[in-house]
Amino acid sequence: MKVLIIEDDQNKKKQILSFLEEAFKNVSIVDKHSYKSGLKEVVSKQYDLILLDMSMPTFDITVSETGGKPMPFAGKEILRQMKRRSIRIPTIVVTQFEKFGDYEKSLNLDELNEELEKEYREIYVGTVYYNPASSSWREDLKENLKLIKGVEIDKNINS
Repeated sequence: MKVLIIEDDQNKKKQILSFLEEAFKNVSIVDKHSYKSGLKEVVSKQYDLILLDMSMPTFDITVSETGGKPMPFAGKEILRQMKRRSIRIPTIVVTQFEKFGDYEKSLNLDELNEELEKEYREIYVGTVYYNPASSSWREDLKENLKLIKGVEIDKNINS
């Protein structure tokens, strides 16, 4: 199984990587850290699954680059670009925020999930709320993975 993770938080990414290595016997994982690098990867390579953060910087953060303007809906924009280009890779949003956007255009997690289900039903699998203080996100991710046709999870995985 070939998985792309688009995630800028190092600790969250580390936890997700650990989960994936437990869940799948043969998994190949590529990770990107921003909207631009994530979109470039999605457009140029084929994956079996994408795990996508919702809020991230525009560019990769480096010694000389601050990451540009933060994008509160970067994940949604990647989904929009995938739909526009007919890229049909099952995608799960993994986020540690319960509210998105600014005061004028804010959405809570349930509203965001509803919107993504409606707009991107061909590729959007679901949303997982990641809380670093709890392991319930692991069970939620496992349940979302079960919804993807052809994906087989190791039955011995600890949720």
